Amino acid sequence: MAMHDKQSKEFMALYDQYSDAIFRFTLFKVSNKETAWDLTQECFFKTWQHLSKDKKAITNTKAFLYTVARNLVIDYWRSKEKHATVDIEAASYVIDDGNDVHHEAVLQDEARYLLRLLKNIPEESREILTLRYTDGLSFEEIAVITGKSNVAIRVHTHRALKKLRSYMKDADTK
Repeated sequence: MAMHDKQSKEFMALYDQYSDAIFRFTLFKVSNKETAWDLTQECFFKTWQHLSKDKKAITNTKAFLYTVARNLVIDYWRSKEKHATVDIEAASYVIDDGNDVHHEAVLQDEARYLLRLLKNIPEESREILTLRYTDGLSFEEIAVITGKSNVAIRVHTHRALKKLRSYMKDADTK
């Protein structure tokens, strides 16, 4: 019984540490708060099942959670037979609320601008940039999540950022 309590406490600590990040990740992918919440819960449920049944230790918990969440999002869109789009209002929800109304408005405008630019690059590039810069994952963690090599992720990130800079430069000259 004591082992079960210890596992429960460890899992709750894991949930407390990563649930917000997984929710933001899924929200960015599905653009619906309720669906993102459901996918987040399913991610942690599957993780709990894995930890309960499989005695193999997870070497990188963060990468494991993002991999499960990513697979759930893919399954979700396959079942809907749609392509994911980002709802600007839903994305602005994840921006940190500050007390300064002007500062908050500027942040929301910048987020909308960035989301418009992100729509111009392929889904895989958006996902890698989101994992890297929104969720703060390392190249190694992204490589594990996407099943690509560390070098491929670095190159992909570099090219996607270069393309975004080009779009920004074009938008500034208009």
